[in-house]
Amino acid sequence: QKDGLTDAQRYGQALAAMRGGRSGANQARQALASLLQTHPDSLFVALALGEAESRAGQPVQANARFEQLLREHPNSRPVSLTYAEILNEQGGREAGQRAQAMLRPLLSQSGNDPVFQQRYARASELAGDSVRASEAYAEAAFLGGRPEQALMQLQALKRNPELDYVGRARVDARIETITPTVLELRRQGVQDPELDRR
Repeated sequence: QKDGLTDAQRYGQALAAMRGGRSGANQARQALASLLQTHPDSLFVALALGEAESRAGQPVQANARFEQLLREHPNSRPVSLTYAEILNEQGGREAGQRAQAMLRPLLSQSGNDPVFQQRYARASELAGDSVRASEAYAEAAFLGGRPEQALMQLQALKRNPELDYVGRARVDARIETITPTVLELRRQGVQDPELDRR
């Protein structure tokens, strides 16, 4: 544009650049750092900057930024979900445990959110909590319109020796809730295309 980009356009351009691998993330990091100076109170610019820092190879700096944002916005869904996504990308048991601990307080109010369940599942998997990971993956499948896949995952989870009495009761209750939906879909001839390919 003749007069240059607006701040909103620069923000959008930075988000697009972040999808271009490490060099794109570095370019986005520079643009977002400049935007944050102009808009220091913008949560979404700060979150995007944290993402860009991590993807540009600066995870320590990114995590420090996210921890500060969590202190300023405790139990904030956008902060928690974005930080969890970044920790899951960074990988490792410690990152998984941090993401799981951060997301756990939001579990009761985010139970019906497939994005939340997917991130919680991955964090639990990294943390070595296979039971919680399997439950959350099944819930994400159900919420994503894949009840048959969810049912199969829960039935497989029942064979997990790490499942305790309380967990088994929780899984049994969920199986009982999901089964009528699966049976009705089968009666209607609706099949999960992903399961058909296996």
